[in-house]
Amino acid sequence: MQRAGFFFLACPDPEIVRERVERQLADSGQPFSREVFWGDEELGAPFWSALTVGSLFAGRRAVILRRAEAAPPDFWPKLTPALKGFNDAVWPFFCFEGPLDKKGGPKFPKTLTEQPYFTVAEKRKWIFVSPGLTRRDMGPRLADWAGRRGLVLEPGVAEALAAALPASLAHADNELAKLELSLGDRTSLEMADLALLSHHEGMDGFAFLNALSEGRDPTKVWQEIFDKELAGEEMIFPFIGLLLYEARMMWRLAVGEADDVRLPPQVRRQKEAMARRLGSAGLTRLFEAAFAAEAGIKTGARKPDQAMEFLTAELFRLFGGQGRQTGRVGP
Repeated sequence: MQRAGFFFLACPDPEIVRERVERQLADSGQPFSREVFWGDEELGAPFWSALTVGSLFAGRRAVILRRAEAAPPDFWPKLTPALKGFNDAVWPFFCFEGPLDKKGGPKFPKTLTEQPYFTVAEKRKWIFVSPGLTRRDMGPRLADWAGRRGLVLEPGVAEALAAALPASLAHADNELAKLELSLGDRTSLEMADLALLSHHEGMDGFAFLNALSEGRDPTKVWQEIFDKELAGEEMIFPFIGLLLYEARMMWRLAVGEADDVRLPPQVRRQKEAMARRLGSAGLTRLFEAAFAAEAGIKTGARKPDQAMEFLTAELFRLFGGQGRQTGRVGP
């Protein structure tokens, strides 16, 4: 069956959008390279060239416009020449990642819905609309996740996990990745393991690191995180887990092994900048500080609040001191 000539997607969860695009490409049975553009950035000559210029030697390509809701109104009429016919070499995807309307429908701009090619997309069902990840979706996703990894969920764990995971596919996947890392060689997930989950959506490990990198007082930074976000000593382990997750991501960015890291351009640039500043020595010290704080609590050597104070002070020294003065980070 012939693939769609172009495709529109509307979902407030960017990871679901990305997943759906990948499914469409896989179901086509044909190899596609991917060129990604962003609606909140200038769509200049590179975009139009990718959308319209074919090559026998370049192969097929998917041209993916992320955050299409941010494109200016006069952008949509300009697409008419490129979308009026089927192009076997180019498959355009337009991803609307803003919230749906009150009735659960997509917020497509009028200058788009008035175009002939959009009428074709509606008629041929080249439009995907989703409200995002729902609790109803969690069970099948967890069963698939556990099955692919050979994990056994103890009684009650699947239900508790489905209720605890955030309703964001990327965040849910991050939480599952943390659980998987914590298991080590174990293949059974127990109820006690769920204590690692980050139950508070406001908890942002990178924001914490960024605050320290800007030279804010470590005691005030720690107090802000503890009072406003940790909401109890039981959340310290998940927060340390978030810091380790950020450290692993920055390590991959630093060593050039992050082709599959999916971040908005501005966020990625911020994390790449911090990864470059810290370097391998600094990132190693970040890992060591987080592990030391965790071990201090588990061995009883430190109370949770003492461990957080220790961790914050260690990270402040990492970002400050000699490294801040010389532009490098190191002992």
